[in-house]
Amino acid sequence: MIGPRLSSVLLCALLALLPGCQSYRLGTSAQLSFRSLYIAPITMRALLPQAQPILSTHVREAFARDGRVTLVNDAGQAEATLQILVRDYHREVATVRPGDTGLARKFQVTLTAEATLIDNRTGQPLFESRPIVSTRDVFTDRGQQQAEYQILPLLAQDLAQKTAHAVLDTW
Repeated sequence: MIGPRLSSVLLCALLALLPGCQSYRLGTSAQLSFRSLYIAPITMRALLPQAQPILSTHVREAFARDGRVTLVNDAGQAEATLQILVRDYHREVATVRPGDTGLARKFQVTLTAEATLIDNRTGQPLFESRPIVSTRDVFTDRGQQQAEYQILPLLAQDLAQKTAHAVLDTW
């Protein structure tokens, strides 16, 4: 049982902390300079067949889920335009098979893109060619091609989250 003196001390401490918590806000408090965003079709320079629709879907979903900007389907209706260029897709051997060191068991797959955000009202870039890199490990126990195909949505999701962070958070 807590004594009356300790109870009153705890109550005073709680009352002293409450006003500080009242103004706390989750996330960034910075105001964006735009409220509507057009996401241009993703440009692919990397040889990654069928990746463009998967990447586009995940990028749009990341912004829609965040909710700080309204996505529009026409650059003329948007205050800002996001352009994404996928520059590179490559894999590096991370682990070899124990019985045959010439065969890889695990690859580290990297997807590299650049994002450019343009203010449509002034035509000036808010940022240009900002690098965004997504890396995942791929185990090839059931075949390399299938493993890389299955990892693509995870790479796209990670790239989309990093892109949304680059655009929406303080820069």
